Amino acid sequence: MALLGWALMTVGAFVRASESGLGCPDWPECHGRLLASGHHAMIEEFHRWLATVLIIGVVGLAVMLFRGYRDERRVTRPMVWVLALLVLQVVLGGVTVLLRNVAWTVVVHYGAAALLVAAITLVATRLAFTGAEPVARDSFSRLIGWFVTLSFGLLLAGSTVANTDSHTACGRGFPLCNGSVFPSLDHQIVLNLTHRVWAGGMLLLALWVLLRSRRDRADAPAIVWAAVAVGGLYLAQAGVGIAVLGLGENTAVEVLHSSIGSLTWVALAVLLSLTWTLREVQTG
Repeated sequence: MALLGWALMTVGAFVRASESGLGCPDWPECHGRLLASGHHAMIEEFHRWLATVLIIGVVGLAVMLFRGYRDERRVTRPMVWVLALLVLQVVLGGVTVLLRNVAWTVVVHYGAAALLVAAITLVATRLAFTGAEPVARDSFSRLIGWFVTLSFGLLLAGSTVANTDSHTACGRGFPLCNGSVFPSLDHQIVLNLTHRVWAGGMLLLALWVLLRSRRDRADAPAIVWAAVAVGGLYLAQAGVGIAVLGLGENTAVEVLHSSIGSLTWVALAVLLSLTWTLREVQTG
């Protein structure tokens, strides 16, 4: 379900990049019908049907979980979060369409999707390590908490840049902005530069987290490998981000950039979930 959530976020990025967000101007129907024709309508409908599959899957997972793990509060509690976020996401999806894809609604919708995927990932991790005992917080777990929180902020910043058409505000140059270290500023350039600086800082922090994981969680290889995956995905995301700047308006590369960003978020959710679940020595 977490991977399906990532796929749904990727399809959502394609909906935005292909300007198909208003392919279905009404909700929950599309042009007053369950099945509408037209290129943009079909793209938006596919996004909605995939969301329907996710909803059914999550509800089914909840039924199975509350039957088989009703006494495991470390599993049932995050499942309640999943269901609450699922309801919120459905409502936000409707609001986004009815307000005709105003930028802030799309960003909030995307952020809620990321939180939903993170909650599902926590459930999956707790199910994989049901025998693990509660973990005491230490400096490493606090570092991961801040790292994931700042990464979530970067995710929202990137979505804001994309949905306000600020991704081309600095032209095709990198690291300069419109050929200058100190360009003339407007709100789009400020958004673009904020995203660039934030992303660079997070890449350095990802490398620091990797080093700390090898030192502080050497006896928990799952956490170390999760940190390796996050670091690798951050590097890939940076490379594709530079390609986005160099190629300008390119739907495929923009969607790839967003997809890798969402996959990085899944890896971050795994890292955080493992850190919250496992001691230094795995017991699951």
